[in-house]
Amino acid sequence: MFVESRRTPLRSRAFEIRRREPRYVSSVPVMLQRYLRFGPVHTRGVSLDFSMRGMSALVCGAPQVGETVVIELPLHSVRFELLATVRHSSNARTGFEFFPLSPPAEQGMQEWIQELGCHDETLFPHLFFEKDKARRH
Repeated sequence: MFVESRRTPLRSRAFEIRRREPRYVSSVPVMLQRYLRFGPVHTRGVSLDFSMRGMSALVCGAPQVGETVVIELPLHSVRFELLATVRHSSNARTGFEFFPLSPPAEQGMQEWIQELGCHDETLFPHLFFEKDKARRH
């Protein structure tokens, strides 16, 4: 089969994802406690990104959408347990939405996310420059 090449790459279409909270990329080990018919089951995983309302992770044995889980998350050498609902799930990625956080967990998440935001700005300054530029206009 013959396929013609244009020899010039096509520009990708610009798009904007609108989220309620900004997401920050971070890979930390997480422990997931699921409650199945035969009792609680512990599963390991690795986080992909975080926000104050939720997170996504790679989890061994993807949970079902709508399932309620407890996520054990190490933040600043303190382990927080967060109650969450599974919003989407596949073999590649699982998305969680947190239930309202306890005051210590909320404060710990805010401090940690603030650190992640500062780290992102140093890694990708051009992205933050563009956002600031767009806000001014």
